[in-house]
Amino acid sequence: MSARWYRLCLAADVPPGALLGRTIGDSGEAHDRVCVASGADGEVVAMLDRCPHRDVALSGGVVHGSTVVCPGHFWRFDLASGERTDLPRHAVTLYPTRLVDGWIEALVPDPAPPVPMREWLLGQARDRTT
Repeated sequence: MSARWYRLCLAADVPPGALLGRTIGDSGEAHDRVCVASGADGEVVAMLDRCPHRDVALSGGVVHGSTVVCPGHFWRFDLASGERTDLPRHAVTLYPTRLVDGWIEALVPDPAPPVPMREWLLGQARDRTT
């Protein structure tokens, strides 16, 4: 799977403690949505703009110190690791993030090709038996 860098916004658009949602594609799918978060320390992180619990945009939440709080069910995710603070097995998808000439950029993987339903179901059945 390949990935490419996307220019998301100016660093000045995301002051410490802020969240900003951006769309990078036109498919309408979740993988087109990116959330830029700036922790209280000003460290900027880009992530998939989707809570792993439900299809809730994290960009509608709040930053609390070094965590982002989902607006759906108030799950908290650590901005450094992406892990849910009380259940680390649940995590948001973080993207490598960089600052280039005042712009925040994220390395976002290309979406996986669609899998036919039969193939997906067989894969699920195999995973449950091993």
